[in-house]
Amino acid sequence: MPENYGLLPGEGKVLEENGKPVAVFNSDGAVKKLSAVCTHMQCEVGWNGGEKTWDCPCHGSRFKATGEVIQGPAKRSLDPA
Repeated sequence: MPENYGLLPGEGKVLEENGKPVAVFNSDGAVKKLSAVCTHMQCEVGWNGGEKTWDCPCHGSRFKATGEVIQGPAKRSLDPA
């Protein structure tokens, strides 16, 4: 797979690597890979293309594209992949 995972700058998606969900974000050509597991209750986050955030469907935590918490209940950023 290409180094940018087929993502245009500003796009993200969840992929599976080694059996684990990975949140991949293309920040102007620099790809950032994070765990796609929410740090609150371990649900899988999804990419919100409109807001450019990782959103957890279980309890509403939201994370910046780079993994930092925007809104809880999560208190920790997404872990590196």
